[in-house]
Amino acid sequence: MQTKSTHRVEVVPVLLEPHPNADSLSIVRVFAGYTVCVRTADWQGRELGAYVPPDSLVDTTRPEFAFLADGKNARQRIKVKKLRGIVSMGLLIPAPPGAELGDDLAPSLGVERYEPPVPTSTGGEAAPAPRGIHPGYDVEELRRYARLFVPGEPVWITEKVHGANGRWVFVDGEMHAASRTEWKRKADEIIWWQALARTPEIEAWCREHPEWMLYGEVYGRVQDLHYGVQSGVRAVIFDLLRPDGAWVDAAEARVVGPSLPWVPILAREAPFDLERVLAHAEGPSLMPSAKHVREGCVVKPLVERFDAELGRVCLKAIGNAYLERA
Repeated sequence: MQTKSTHRVEVVPVLLEPHPNADSLSIVRVFAGYTVCVRTADWQGRELGAYVPPDSLVDTTRPEFAFLADGKNARQRIKVKKLRGIVSMGLLIPAPPGAELGDDLAPSLGVERYEPPVPTSTGGEAAPAPRGIHPGYDVEELRRYARLFVPGEPVWITEKVHGANGRWVFVDGEMHAASRTEWKRKADEIIWWQALARTPEIEAWCREHPEWMLYGEVYGRVQDLHYGVQSGVRAVIFDLLRPDGAWVDAAEARVVGPSLPWVPILAREAPFDLERVLAHAEGPSLMPSAKHVREGCVVKPLVERFDAELGRVCLKAIGNAYLERA
C-alpha cells in the first residue's frame, strides 16, 4: 500500500561510450534514463561502479568523496551538471572490492537523501494519528524503474509541484493534517494547517467525504519555486485514497473531486515512451501565476496497480533544467 522512496546507491555495470565533445571524458548510461560523464582514464579496466543519484548528500570527509570538499560544508549535495554539452546526472565512483551488481552501498558509504528545508513552527508539532488507513507518500524515479511501464501503455502524466508533501482527512467530526511523515497539531503557524485555511475547497470536500484521504503539496513560500505566491502557502492535490485504503484511478479522482485544486495535467492516456515522458519533465510550470521552470512530472498507469518490489506503480521524473538550477 505505501508509496515509498528508498534512495539507493546501487552497484551498476560500467560501459564507456565516447563523449562527443571531450576526448578525456566518457559517458556511462545507468538504468534506463541516467547519463553520467566520467574521466575516461579513471575507468580503464573497471567494470563496476557505485551510482550516486542526484539529490544525494555525501560526506566529503570520506576518501571516496574528498574531491568534492569545498572547505565549508562536510556534506555536499549531488546535482545535475552539463559537461561539455552532455547532461551528467549524479556521480559514479568505483565499486569497492567484493561488491556485486545490485548491491546497495548507501549505508556503508554514508550517503543520505537530500531533504530540502521546510519552514515549520518552533517545535511540538506532532499530533496523534486519526482513525483509519493513512500511508505516507513518496515515489521512486522513473529513470530507475521505467521497466514498470510497458512501451505503448497509456499513462497519465501530471506536473510535479515543488513544496512540502501533505495529507488531509476528516475523521470523527474533526479535520486532520499531516506532513509526509507526521500528523500535525492544529496551529496557525504550521504550514499544513496554513495551506488548509488558504485553500478552503480542500476542507469543504473532506467534510463531504469523511475518511477519504487527500494527498497534495503545500506550495508557495516553502521551497525555491514559489508559483507566483507572494506570501504564505497554498495546497494543490494530486491523489485520493478511499477509506478502505484503495487508491483512486487518476481520471476517476478528478470526477470524484471536481471542486478540488488539482495539479496540472501534462498528458492524458499518452502511450508510454520513456523519452517522450522525460520531455514532459522539462518546460515552464503550468501552475497558475507561475513564471519559472517546472520541477518535473509524475507518471501513473490509467488503472491503479502494484509491483511486487516497489508497491504502487507511480513514478516521478525530475527535470534536468530544475536540477541544474537547484
